[in-house]
Amino acid sequence: MATTTQRKVQTRGLEFQLLEAGERRPGEDPVLLLHGFPQTSHMWRHQIPALAERYEVYAPDTRGYGGTEKPRVRVTRDLLARDVVDLLDALEIPRVRLVGHDWGGIIAAAAALKFPDRISRLCLIDTLVSVWITWGIHGYWFKCEPEAEQFFEKHHEAFIRSVFANGPRPYGGPPESPWAPVDGAEGSSALAEFDMTKAFSPADVDRYAAAFSDPGAWFHAVEYYRHALPFHVAKPDSAARGGVRFEFRSNPQVAAMWKHPGLLFSHPDWATNFMVFAPEDWHLRYTGPTCYLFSPFLVPQAFVDGKLPPDDYIPSGNPYADSFSHHFPDLRTRGALSGHFIPEEAPERTNEVLTKFLAGEI
Repeated sequence: MATTTQRKVQTRGLEFQLLEAGERRPGEDPVLLLHGFPQTSHMWRHQIPALAERYEVYAPDTRGYGGTEKPRVRVTRDLLARDVVDLLDALEIPRVRLVGHDWGGIIAAAAALKFPDRISRLCLIDTLVSVWITWGIHGYWFKCEPEAEQFFEKHHEAFIRSVFANGPRPYGGPPESPWAPVDGAEGSSALAEFDMTKAFSPADVDRYAAAFSDPGAWFHAVEYYRHALPFHVAKPDSAARGGVRFEFRSNPQVAAMWKHPGLLFSHPDWATNFMVFAPEDWHLRYTGPTCYLFSPFLVPQAFVDGKLPPDDYIPSGNPYADSFSHHFPDLRTRGALSGHFIPEEAPERTNEVLTKFLAGEI
């Protein structure tokens, strides 16, 4: 089994901490794994050894997380996509097989759309591309300033332990936070209830809690959601490019939705409008092979009677689901019977899909 090592890599604008394993082989593009929120590169502990049998594998902590630099500047999707390319340049990798989960998937999608010549294959795991989901209520809460910062300052450890260890939540649901069940709002909680003890050992949880104890990590968590996901309402307009016009909603406007009397769920813009957070990329396509591995958390309609959907079931029927086929014409899909943290909750399924897709067998 390939040995996993950790090191620092300086790019033109950021010092990354990353895990690496495997050897570079002629004709084989390496694999780059991007973690999600609120994790670090540790989330790929089950995938790195399996993939390193064939590929050179890298898993960085993204900007502001884990051991990577936390420069406390405004974060945008453009900046995060550029981080990927800068890291590839520093590692002297011309093209890469790119994999991302959750926020890592948002970054991976942006990198593929903006720098398609650097990405040979793309795998997105339970993530988003350009459209925010209405039931992801945390996306609205993060626009609230200073409430989001105050929440993490007070509850950062309890938050991590509630996510990964089903620990107690010494805080309530809306309007205080989106991280607890909400009475009368079916499907609105940002976290589904699963027995996390099967996927996360006490040592795993301690590792995530320690990484998220750094105030710089709270700053970047808020920045990712607050400024890298600018919400826009999409409206049909025959005079606009692509027949769609985008109306920007400022952070105070979105925060006002969260604080609406009767809560977010009674605001007229919540249920009727999916928010587009990448209007500047709406016209972009990544034409390379793309795989979307999803759970019932983001594509519940695909799992009938608790069973896996058919291979290459293409999500559709709402702007979020439609965004995948919109941006990725060479799309293939697979489902996973797990919660949102698929690589850790369903590592065997993840490894099966990744090894086949990255090798061109899916």
